[in-house]
Amino acid sequence: MPSSGGIRHACVLKSDWPVHQLWPPSGDKRGTDLDIVFFHGLQLTANDINHAWTSTWTQRGHDNVCWPQEWLPCDLGEAVRIFSVSYDVHILTSPHDHVSEIADNLFQNFVDRRYEWKRPIFLIGHSFGGLVLKNLVVKLERESTTRYPINSFSESTALRAKAFLRNVRGVAFYAVPHTGSTNIPTYVNKLLRCKNRHHRRIMANIEPYRRDMNLLSVDFDRIVTENEINIYAFCEGKPMEQEGILVEFSSAQQSARNNCYKVEDADHMEVCKPPSKAHPSYALLLQFIITCGQVAREFDQALQKFHDLPPSTFGQESYVKRLETLVTSEGSNGAPRYVGVWGMGGVGKTLLLEKVNGSPTVRRHFQGAVFIWLTVRQTPDVMALYRTLSEELGLKPKEHANPEDYKRYLHTQFIQRRVFLVLDDVWKDKAFESLDLAKGKGSVTLLSTRNQSLLERGSPRISQVQMTPLSKEDSWSLFCVHAFREPSNVPGELEVFAHLIAEECEGLPLALKVIGRAMYGKISPELQWEPVLKKLRRSRMQERTVEEELYECLKLGYDVLSEDDERLKDCFLHFAAFPEDHEFSFTDIFCHWVGEGWIPGNGEDDPRADAFSLLKKLCERSLIESIQLEEEFVVSDEYFLEFKIHDVLRDVAFYILKNDSSVPSAELLYLYQPGQNLKFLPQGLEGTLEEPSKVRRVSLYQNKLQYLPENLYAPELVCLLLGGNPMYALDSSLNSFPKLRILDLRNGRFGSLPEEIGELEDLVYLDLSECRNLQTIPDTVRNLHKLKCLMIRHCLELKYLPSGVVGLTSLQKLDILNCENLSWAEHTSSSTARAEFPDHDYATNRASFEDICELSSLTELSIVEVVKIPHNISALSNLKILYLQLRNLTTLPVNMPHWCMQLQQLEIDNSGSLKYLPKSFTCCGAFPALINLKINCTRLVEFPEVEDGALSKLRILEFSCCHSLKTLPLSLNYLTSLKKLILSICPKTLYESCMQNCEKAAVWRTPIFTCFRTMD
Repeated sequence: MPSSGGIRHACVLKSDWPVHQLWPPSGDKRGTDLDIVFFHGLQLTANDINHAWTSTWTQRGHDNVCWPQEWLPCDLGEAVRIFSVSYDVHILTSPHDHVSEIADNLFQNFVDRRYEWKRPIFLIGHSFGGLVLKNLVVKLERESTTRYPINSFSESTALRAKAFLRNVRGVAFYAVPHTGSTNIPTYVNKLLRCKNRHHRRIMANIEPYRRDMNLLSVDFDRIVTENEINIYAFCEGKPMEQEGILVEFSSAQQSARNNCYKVEDADHMEVCKPPSKAHPSYALLLQFIITCGQVAREFDQALQKFHDLPPSTFGQESYVKRLETLVTSEGSNGAPRYVGVWGMGGVGKTLLLEKVNGSPTVRRHFQGAVFIWLTVRQTPDVMALYRTLSEELGLKPKEHANPEDYKRYLHTQFIQRRVFLVLDDVWKDKAFESLDLAKGKGSVTLLSTRNQSLLERGSPRISQVQMTPLSKEDSWSLFCVHAFREPSNVPGELEVFAHLIAEECEGLPLALKVIGRAMYGKISPELQWEPVLKKLRRSRMQERTVEEELYECLKLGYDVLSEDDERLKDCFLHFAAFPEDHEFSFTDIFCHWVGEGWIPGNGEDDPRADAFSLLKKLCERSLIESIQLEEEFVVSDEYFLEFKIHDVLRDVAFYILKNDSSVPSAELLYLYQPGQNLKFLPQGLEGTLEEPSKVRRVSLYQNKLQYLPENLYAPELVCLLLGGNPMYALDSSLNSFPKLRILDLRNGRFGSLPEEIGELEDLVYLDLSECRNLQTIPDTVRNLHKLKCLMIRHCLELKYLPSGVVGLTSLQKLDILNCENLSWAEHTSSSTARAEFPDHDYATNRASFEDICELSSLTELSIVEVVKIPHNISALSNLKILYLQLRNLTTLPVNMPHWCMQLQQLEIDNSGSLKYLPKSFTCCGAFPALINLKINCTRLVEFPEVEDGALSKLRILEFSCCHSLKTLPLSLNYLTSLKKLILSICPKTLYESCMQNCEKAAVWRTPIFTCFRTMD
């Protein structure tokens, strides 16, 4: 527990406006139940800035006691994270101009994907810090534009902003001038007149600080009302040096609805410095946090995740200490230094750099510095890296600068700062020279590379650390962790073979991990272990480079995949179609695999469960890794699943495509060049009728292609991935790929699709997501009778879908979320009418929701702007996922539970007039397959009584923004499969009603009862 022995060092997370972790101590891995963030006030001079993040929050009369660090962990429990923010702004720097800039940079910190904000969050600000806090909340709300369910873009900033804002439970203000203050300028003027001759300039900076308060308060008040964020305020009760109260009660209260306590014995600077725990300025804050935290506490202990093996950190301790010594050998005013780590792929360089970058020793030494991590890769996009550097420094990226000018600009910024810059996976001298920017006093550049010659430079001089393979003992321990869970579990009859196979891995952690997982569960020495040993030894006997020997070793993990499932080999090779360090969402993988035919689109097995099973097996083999996993697989959580592949294992996939005899003519059939910054199409796709291209799969994902050339003819092409390219136009070349099954055009800049798209009769998957200029889709899509997945989300200019969509008779997934300008026809002629009038030009007609309901093969439908539900919706009897955003509807179809017999996930979003759900929704036999039900209806006043036998498989029931819902029926105890009941932004009375039901019925105590936030 904390002690009062003085303010301890904190961990600076990142950024020029760093976020300091006050508790728990650096390196502490304990779980977290609560996050609290403190924002200090405006400082008078530059000298006051350095320690404002702690000095603002000290005990009155005891400047060595930082009370958030010392008291809160004792009173709230040690499973709390406490941060304090600092920013380089004082009165001389024009705070009015900087407050939004500070909020923008803090926004980047708080939504950074490396930090998780899954627990209740409390934000606490003093004076100017409260205005920064409010600007941050407004920024979070403005960026939170993505609607649920979010499938392909869970990595987006908007999602992380929404997640952060959703978890904010309370905000506390200490003497914050919400509506301005007439006395602050007078006080500052008198205080500094004798110290600074430029007091007029100071006052000019203060004046804008007083303006625009009301506009900010209006925005903030709206956001906290909509998100039901609790507010508590403190006001000073003692004047400052006889200048009066700086922030009056009316300005400190924020809103008449909020509680505001006047601290009678404290002035403006003392109001946030409680003299003791019993003082109201601390005791009331503690009570506020505890009360809100109890109402919003999440019980999330039943999450079922993939089995996480211990981290592969064997043998790295000595390297960490050596690098710590090298990077901390000079002080803050020393010359910039360079430290390089080199070693072959798979030896553990990235993990080592992560350890050093997060080392408490390094963080303390570079306290106040900017920490930046860049993954450079073999073919880096230097301009994209420059934009990242700008964001890390809190600067606005330059969109149209050339590389030379951009580097000069960044040099002027870096030279003013102390920076700890990590450059991971640098391949070439040119890339290093482009990123050699950390030249400010006391700065350090730490880089990793496979190429020792890159470090042997005359200028700058780079201290080298060679990372060698693990020792025999560490190799054995690491191998046993993955093959047997731990060394003590090795069966005696396998020990000899296990030692020999571990030795064949030659101390490379990645090889030990992959081969270990390949051998996991194998029990026969003669039939399973000895053949693997012989295969590894045979591969050593052939003439190969060191890297090729590594690839051959790792290839064993690929070879054994067929033991689990024949499809796994193709699934693994599919990861080579994407750039290094690409993060794969579950939905993207699933749709591609359906398009390839590896996942059946129908049948008895759930195709999503099938895809998830394949991914799980690849994870268990350590060939890919999971990034973010939620609870046991249910369709509602699929969009939180992300995966990635180690760059060496990606190289192994390329090696297999080039050399493996079991993949015939792979080098000719696969054209994978993702993330290569290509502006022109590589050779291999061009062809003519006389000499057609033989290529079958092409990935040019995330390049810089703007057009497709005309001389294309690849009649065997089945997969074309062009996502992430600024394609301005698509001409008739699409009909050069008659067998195309997968077409990814996301992020294109074209305004229309060519009519020839209708000639791709074998097309199964079409992704037009994020094509923000797309205005029309041709009616010829009616000919795509085999299309199963159509993604059109975030097409902001798309006005309508053509009535030809009725021809998509095989369509199983349709996602048209966030197409803000899309509208539906009130009614469209039925298919019968079309048959009677075949010459009618329906290409000019808009599709209606009624047309969509004719697509009886749909299993997933996410649809927005629904004005009415047509009668023929009952034809969608195969639906498993349904997302409905309703407008001005007062009722839902009574027969819906009876035709939705296969529905597993249902989300109803209605901000209009829906007050009641049909009683048929909860009658016996209703929704027999439903797993997840989410209701987001602001005017819903009642959830119907549940009959025995209703919703028999329901595991998750969520109520969100149900502002008028006061109670839930006790009969929910008939939901015997329920695992989780979620209340989000609902009345406190609803929460209290649920707690009373828990006392009355034992079944009510079974679910994990989670309340994100109440309205009261």
